[in-house]
Formats: sequence, structure tokens, C-alpha cells
Amino acid sequence: MTRLFGFGLVVIAPAPATCPGMPPARPTADNTRRATPALDEAQERNAVISLETPPFAPEHASADELRAWYELAVTTIAADYPNSPVPPYDSYVQQLCQPTSYLGLQRLWVAREDGRLIGTASAAVPTDENSERAVITVRVSAENRRHGVGTRLLQAMLPELRERGCRMIAGQAKAGTDATRWTDALGFRTVAQRASHHLDLRNVDPARWQVPPAPGFRIRTWVDTAPDDVVQSFARARNAIADSPTGEASYRHPDWTVEQVRRYEARMREIGESHRYVVAVDDRSGAVAGFTEIALVPQQSSYCHQEDTAVLPEFRGLGLGRAIKASMLQWLTADLPRLERVLTMTTADNHHMIRVNARLGYVTDHVVASVESDIDALEARLADSRPRPC
Repeated sequence: MTRLFGFGLVVIAPAPATCPGMPPARPTADNTRRATPALDEAQERNAVISLETPPFAPEHASADELRAWYELAVTTIAADYPNSPVPPYDSYVQQLCQPTSYLGLQRLWVAREDGRLIGTASAAVPTDENSERAVITVRVSAENRRHGVGTRLLQAMLPELRERGCRMIAGQAKAGTDATRWTDALGFRTVAQRASHHLDLRNVDPARWQVPPAPGFRIRTWVDTAPDDVVQSFARARNAIADSPTGEASYRHPDWTVEQVRRYEARMREIGESHRYVVAVDDRSGAVAGFTEIALVPQQSSYCHQEDTAVLPEFRGLGLGRAIKASMLQWLTADLPRLERVLTMTTADNHHMIRVNARLGYVTDHVVASVESDIDALEARLADSRPRPC
């Protein structure tokens, strides 16, 4: 699971170097230790004073404003996640300008000093079971980190999120970095750890993908819209993801029905994403026993996102998960010659899926900490403290 029904590919990206006065933090499954760094005199003098943090409406932004947002995203991704691909400008701006994201309603903010963009923030507010849980991203340019810009962006976001009924703030920070030390200092709690993997299609032996399904099962594929004869059993298979490990996260899996499947398919068409599915069908009943999903984002032809993979409990232990993921890779490489990389994320304690991915050729890039904070507690901490150096 990577983007759509987990936490999203979000980054909380503060300082690249250890903040003075902040001891090293080792991320754990329950990292509740709170650091309390203080600004020294030099940092006080260098803190951003003339900072504005207004909402940002990309559909009304100028070309220069959109370019500045994109360039900040590119530079922070390159610095903090050097193995992650950077989307092309047109594709990135197209998604930015969507009135809602795949996670729900999207709201944006910017941090400007003397009119110059130095930070951005976004919040996705789902409209489903997780409507009280906002997923946030905060980015600050390297030269303006450790001056409280990220914290000021958080302060700007909270009033509107509260008005929209949010009670929980969630995000992700690269484990073992100042990003996690910043969130720890703000009182965020680490609720899970997730491993980011990629598969380099150009350098992996495709013999790894010669994995037929177990006897009594057959492979079936489709693009975007589930066939009517299997959509009901497909919805049931989608619900099988609910018992996958999520640590202590407050995220709730959706209750998949035929209607929910059709709404999701319509939403993906609306935002321009194409989704491919490979399923294992039980020959005895004709029902879907397991599925895997790939998302193809417009204008991002060199890489794609591996989404959910799940097998119904009664069919586990037969190797169906590996078989359907292997079949997907065969399909993608045969049909999309420009595709170079598949990206995915897996909860770090989902050892079975990590082994499956490794056998298919995936390698681990980094681990991120999924963090959460109650919005009331976060507001109280921010009100009682000065802007932190990260």
C-alpha cells in the first residue's frame, strides 16, 4: 500500500542537520519522547520575522508562483529523498491544481518572506471514514530551515483544519533524521514505520516474475473499471486489506462495496489516473481471491505506483500474492516499454509482503515514520512555546 488508502506519500521536511540542544532520537513504534530545543541568541537573530503564511489557491496562481512551488518541491525531494523520482513540471502542476486530491479535499498554504516563497504546506482531508484525520505535508527550503518556518506553517493550517472537523493530524517523516526530531519536539507520536521500496525494471531478471498461480486459480486483468461479473467479489477482496499491519495509526480502512468501488473508479478517471488490476480468480466459484493494483499518473511515464495487494484469508498461504504481483510486472513491461521503475511502501512489520517484494526484485530505499498528533494537544503546545528551530 502506498498512496491511496494509507497515509499518502507525504513529507515533513525540516532541517538537514541536527538542531542545537536536541538529542539524537531513535524512532520506535511508540516514540513519545519530547525534546524541548531552545533558540540560542544567534538563531533568535536569524529567525524569520517578516514571514507571511497565507492560504494558496493554485488554480488562481501565476505561472511564476506555480514554478516557485514546483522548484521548492524538487529541491527538497532531491535533498531528503535522493532515490525518489521527480515528476515533470506539467504533471506536478496538473495534480497541484486539482480542486481535490485522491485523499480528499486538498488545502494549501505558503510561507513567504518579502514576497519570496520559502516554504509550502498541504493538508488532505478525506471525505470517508477518516474525515476527522488530516494528512499534512510541510516543506521548507534548505537555506530557511531551523528558523521556525515549518512550525509557523503548522500554526497557519490548524484553524481551518479544526473548522473542517479534523481532530487528528497525520504525516510522515524520514526515520532517523531531523525530520523525526522536529515532529518529536512538537509532540507528534510515532505510530508506525513504513519501508519505501523501488523496483528497477531495467536491471532485474524477469525470470523472477515467472510465477504461475496455484492450481485451481487463474489470472485475470483489467484497466480502470472492474467487470460487472466480478465487481462484487472484487469489493470483498478489497476489504481483505483491512487486516494488514498498520501499527498504532488511527487510519481506518474503507468498507468496500460495489458502490464504493464504482465511486473510486470514477474519481480516478476524474483526476486522470489510470489503474491496472491483476486478480486471482477461484476456478470453483469464479470469485476474486486476491488482487493487486498499479496507478499510472499522467505524464509520469517512467515510473508508476504499486498500490494495495490483498488476498482473502481463506486463500492465503498459496502464493497468490506473489503470483499476481509477478503477473502485473510481466504485463507492465510488455505493454509500457518506457516504464523504468515501480514504487511502493509497506508497513515495516509486514514481513510477508516485504519478502514477496524482495523476491520480485524490489530494494529498500529508506524508512519513514508515520506520526500523528491530536489537534487540540498540538495547538496547546504551539501556543505555549516559541517557534522551534526546526
